[in-house]
Amino acid sequence: YNFCGDDTCLPEDDIKKELINHFNSCGEVLSVIVPKDPHDSPNLHRRAVVILLGDGAEEKALQLNGTDIGGWNALVKVEPEQEDEESSRYRSSLIDELMNDPKFWYGVSVRGYDTSLPVDQVESALKKHFSYCGEITHVFVNTLDKQTNIYFSLQEEEARVLDLHGTKVGGLKLDISRVPSVLSNRPLGNGQIGLGYTVP
Repeated sequence: YNFCGDDTCLPEDDIKKELINHFNSCGEVLSVIVPKDPHDSPNLHRRAVVILLGDGAEEKALQLNGTDIGGWNALVKVEPEQEDEESSRYRSSLIDELMNDPKFWYGVSVRGYDTSLPVDQVESALKKHFSYCGEITHVFVNTLDKQTNIYFSLQEEEARVLDLHGTKVGGLKLDISRVPSVLSNRPLGNGQIGLGYTVP
């Protein structure tokens, strides 16, 4: 789903929280992505992709078209299967951001925790478990694949987390592996991503 708001001066994390709160009644909010499109003004018509799971999620989300989201006038539409020029440009800007954003350079994939817990509890527990390893730049809980990607600011911090493979959270043993990034799997160019690169 695409979201286009009129007032996007808020920090990215606040925008994501507003969108999650607004769309969680439609289904499970799997992810919210708020890229910075270099072709757009930073304060006007920024778009976000809200990925939802659940029966009837699409219809419910479309009913929120035109509603107020924290002072924004929202335009909600389904992302087309065949990209138009605008969608193609938006996708390219998103890929460019993910390729160049340092917060996605060093990361680990974590499995083995209690996947029945709500996303916020999983995120909180894993942040607490790994906080002493270094600065956490991003956490993505993938409920579909039952794993969480956690990103760090430095390579040494990533190495410290890998050393915690087999440690326990809530009595369950964690399976920790490195997440392929642009540093280990260079992009091919022309908007294509090299084999093994994982979008956060």
